Amino acid sequence: MTHPKILLRRALNGQERLWKVLWLWGIPMGFAAIALGVFAEMLRDADWDGAGAGLDVLKLLVYLTWLIAVWRCSGNVVNRTWTGAARIAMALALGMAVLTV
Repeated sequence: MTHPKILLRRALNGQERLWKVLWLWGIPMGFAAIALGVFAEMLRDADWDGAGAGLDVLKLLVYLTWLIAVWRCSGNVVNRTWTGAARIAMALALGMAVLTV
């Protein structure tokens, strides 16, 4: 089994298959982003605004790391249509992330 650090390095270098980064990394990243967002709101409700903001920054870093990895790996497909589709989806996702901050 390959070490997670090696997989992350391969993804950020654009050497991993797109489907792996998009789905195998995307689903856990989504759960992590949701959990970080929920915890950030809980901290804000407890009047710990600084800690909530810190978790928001961490959530954004997790999300941006995944977006960058997907963008860089988008060329690792058999059918080139998926390259454009993945890049359009990531650009839209980035736009949505910016609008919800």
